[in-house]
Formats: sequence, structure tokens, C-alpha cells
Amino acid sequence: MSLSKIRIQDKIEIVGSHKTIQVRYADQILEDGVVISEKYHRESVECNNEAKAIEHNVKALADIYWTDEVKQAYQDSLEQTI
Repeated sequence: MSLSKIRIQDKIEIVGSHKTIQVRYADQILEDGVVISEKYHRESVECNNEAKAIEHNVKALADIYWTDEVKQAYQDSLEQTI
């Protein structure tokens, strides 16, 4: 019997008008290569956060969805909340 633990990036979603990228990770416990336990963890990558997009390996999606118009609308929304 061999136990191991891995973390995989199992789901990526683009949500909201500002194209927030949600990344779901699954922490899996495997016994002889078969998943016997799984727990989920989610991270959100807000528009214009290039460093976090790189960290979570979603920069290519950010480049597609975070257009200049989306970035400007996001910035405008931040300024309205001040």
C-alpha cells in the first residue's frame, strides 16, 4: 500500500463583468494511484493582477479576457468605491 498526496488545478472559471479568474485546486490523497480523499481550495485572480495570474498559471487566459475595456471598467469600479 502506497499513500501519496497531490494538488492539482482542476477547474478554471471566468466570472463577472470584470472577468475574475477563479482557479480551483483539488488536494487528493491517493492509495496505490486511486483517489481515496479529496478537498477543494479556490483562489480568485482579480482583473489587472498580472503577478497572481502568473503565479496560478492563468496568464494566457488573463491576456485573452482582460481587454483594455475590461481593465478600464475594473479600474473605474475601484475608483467609485472610494
